[in-house]
Amino acid sequence: MQTLKHIGIIALNTFRESIRDKILYNIDFLAIALTLFSIVLGEWSVFDRAYVIKSTTLSVMSLSGLLISIFVGISLVQKEIQRRTVLTLLSKPISRAAFIVGKYFGLLAVVAVHLTLLTGIYYAILWITNSSPTLSLLTAIYLIFCEMAVVIAVALLFSNFSSTVLSALFTLGVYFAGHLSDQLMEQVKFASRMGELQGTSSAILEKAAVVIHAVFPGLYRFNVTNYVVHGVALPDMYVFWNSVYALGYIGVFLAIASWWFSRRDFL
Repeated sequence: MQTLKHIGIIALNTFRESIRDKILYNIDFLAIALTLFSIVLGEWSVFDRAYVIKSTTLSVMSLSGLLISIFVGISLVQKEIQRRTVLTLLSKPISRAAFIVGKYFGLLAVVAVHLTLLTGIYYAILWITNSSPTLSLLTAIYLIFCEMAVVIAVALLFSNFSSTVLSALFTLGVYFAGHLSDQLMEQVKFASRMGELQGTSSAILEKAAVVIHAVFPGLYRFNVTNYVVHGVALPDMYVFWNSVYALGYIGVFLAIASWWFSRRDFL
């Protein structure tokens, strides 16, 4: 119970510190502006206005969540180390694992508030433009939140042992690999079946695609925009199993981050 209390205190302080960050307000402003601009895109587009507004806004939610995870999340631990305030915190009866987990939940709360704000604006736009606001869109928003929960854990992991710039690049790399790993696997298999890859090169590429697909979190699983926008039902238990999938990767990344942070010497 004492550990949970420490995690809660660190999470609350992290949340308060993060919402005062100017970068966060800039990202919020950009996301809201792009969300409102989706109305104009809907009018200009040759596609259905409702489709353009829904798909554009969901993409904005995912992108803005990624920017928050990188620009705010990576600096959480780095600031504490650079200011040497981490020494004061760790001199108290607070475990290093509790410190990392508390930082994680603090930023996760910031992303949750951000997505909640955009969701309110999103539904207001859909209602004003008569673009069929449906509750199924909340499924896509929830899965975006799950995706960002994994990305935040990745950002915290890299921020433990790398510089700010490299941590941002590594996190972006994991993000894109997680979204493209399934397509890479399919493309390699297709090229192999068509005879474009033969011999050693085919075996190496197939093994590389399998490793990337297995190691990196499959963030493509959380992109269900086409399903909800077109009103297509998701497979049974899809949301549940992908929530479990996200929790598994979050647990692994936080465990590695906590272990690495516990080995660091700040003196």
